[in-house]
Amino acid sequence: MAWDANRPVPWKRLVREWLVYVAIMTVILLIIYRDRLSPSLFAGLLVSGPIYLVIGGILAKFGYQRPSLRRASPGTPTQAASSGASSSTRSKPAPTKRTGGGSSRPSGGARR
Repeated sequence: MAWDANRPVPWKRLVREWLVYVAIMTVILLIIYRDRLSPSLFAGLLVSGPIYLVIGGILAKFGYQRPSLRRASPGTPTQAASSGASSSTRSKPAPTKRTGGGSSRPSGGARR
């Protein structure tokens, strides 16, 4: 897709995802580097925020939308089903030679 300056950027979602990442990585760093903690580890996590937001904002302007972390439960209609394009109402494709929908005449002879 092309760059679209009018396309919205989901800043709240990007910040929320980065905060979840920082929380998880902080716990992992506390476990792994329990005896060798240094401020540079946490500085690296803080520096990753603006980088993540800039890259996420640029991708959003190009039209990228990452799938949601939430999973649809079996009873919840998905986005495709709510837009009217469900698999049960989809029409059959046109028949072709490969699907047996071509000519009903037998072929020229037995192939060996």
